[in-house]
Amino acid sequence: MKKFLVFFLVLTGLAIATQLEIFSSSGEWAYLENPARVFFLTKQGIMGAYHVLSSESGSLGTFQIGLFQPPSSNIAGVLFLKRTTLENAQYVTTAEYDIALSPQESITIGVGTSFSMDQDSKKELNLHAGVFGYLTENVEYSVGVRNFTLWSEKGSYMGGIYSLKLLYDTPRKNRFSYTLKFDQRVLENKIDFSIGNIQKAGFGISMLTNTDSGENALKISLGFYATVNNVSIGFNTFIASSSVSSDSLSEYYYTKGVGLRFAVRW
Repeated sequence: MKKFLVFFLVLTGLAIATQLEIFSSSGEWAYLENPARVFFLTKQGIMGAYHVLSSESGSLGTFQIGLFQPPSSNIAGVLFLKRTTLENAQYVTTAEYDIALSPQESITIGVGTSFSMDQDSKKELNLHAGVFGYLTENVEYSVGVRNFTLWSEKGSYMGGIYSLKLLYDTPRKNRFSYTLKFDQRVLENKIDFSIGNIQKAGFGISMLTNTDSGENALKISLGFYATVNNVSIGFNTFIASSSVSSDSLSEYYYTKGVGLRFAVRW
């Protein structure tokens, strides 16, 4: 019972800062971008995060906590809980479980499912999937879909968040990446640069486009995290020139955000 409780707490901590994550291509937070990336964890542990997004029309806060487990019998996994709350007392509570495996050395695949319920007890079941691999020794690719609706009491919308990412690691352990992401009629082109391996700082710049209205916005992201032994702490922030989404549960509805996160491994 004690081991089960510890494992549950760890998985719960893993779930937090997807919208602010400038380092989503590495470490425990990578599964938030693509569930296949959980396969590269080397230790089990607990992760948690809290972030707040805001604009002139309101704010949204998200708390996540979860557990992660490195590959065992060639399968890795993560389990987490997430609570997203709007200023007007609307909220969504989500439980998600993802697994990843590597059928061959050069490719990793991942799949997961999440169950959500809002303040009106309306439920939703979503699918998450991804593929990760290497184009060359220093160039990686990541293709994923998150929040593809399998079933919902909220309506028949079958959307999702689709992403394609290319990453280049320099000999000095710095990383450049390009991300193309489509989320609820918003297209994001993003370039990231992160410095260092254990202690990291990162900078990102994005061009956001609403594919219906043609409205554009510029977003700048900053972040850092530091690791001492088996404990990591991180901070991220972003600011956007304008909102490009009408969905109050979308990152693109807000013009600024800030987040904190942690991970403890053993």
